[in-house]
Amino acid sequence: MSAQLKEIIPGAGPFYYKGNEVGVLMIPGGGGGTCADLKPLAEDLNDKANYTIHIPLLPGFGTSPDDLRTTSIEMWKEAISNELIQIKSKCQKVIVGGHSFGGVLSLLLAEKNKIEGLFSISTPIGIRKFAAKLVPIISKFMKYHTIPSKKFKKETNGKWVGYDKIPLNVVKKYKILMKEMKGILPKISCPILLFQGRLDKEIKKNSMDYIYGNIGSKIKKRVWLENNDHPILNSPDHYQIIEELRKFISKITS
Repeated sequence: MSAQLKEIIPGAGPFYYKGNEVGVLMIPGGGGGTCADLKPLAEDLNDKANYTIHIPLLPGFGTSPDDLRTTSIEMWKEAISNELIQIKSKCQKVIVGGHSFGGVLSLLLAEKNKIEGLFSISTPIGIRKFAAKLVPIISKFMKYHTIPSKKFKKETNGKWVGYDKIPLNVVKKYKILMKEMKGILPKISCPILLFQGRLDKEIKKNSMDYIYGNIGSKIKKRVWLENNDHPILNSPDHYQIIEELRKFISKITS
């Protein structure tokens, strides 16, 4: 059963913003948050450039941690493929992008579908935290990892919406997706805009440089977000991201 047919946490999404014939499919990350993480970016981009923007709530997110535990990689891929079909039915040109593991899914989607361009925000080629390496051992004794949701809500003035815990088995799924993504990078040819936070402690430091160096795209650009850690909600570099996206999308769709 999809997230849309289950009881959704208030404010988790999905979100749709009507605009012009240029569509933007934004895919959220997988760290326990929801579409709410990308909502401010979508709102400002829609307001400043009038793009049609979809932020889908992926299966397993925005309902319950138990749902996420039983969600498969194939369900995520099918969901974003269906979202791409929907936004293509409304828009003449489509850009796909995402944050963190949403970026991984975006790249995988781009390899199999014709789109005008891609953007990637803090997309990992590997997880930096040492604890991630211990998951195969820890998961034998624990099924979930606690998320400091109260802290996130306080830091974002209540904008953050997500789980209090996430299943440890998602780490294995993310590793599979990252390996698959690295393998298909040379097959991607559409223009891409890459962002990474200079202060990001969650992903491998060379993630953006690796993607940039291995992707088949001829038109590509790297942008370091000097004040940003991994989270995208309430980003200190929010307006820089908006302006870079607006210029990039305008250039490749005009």
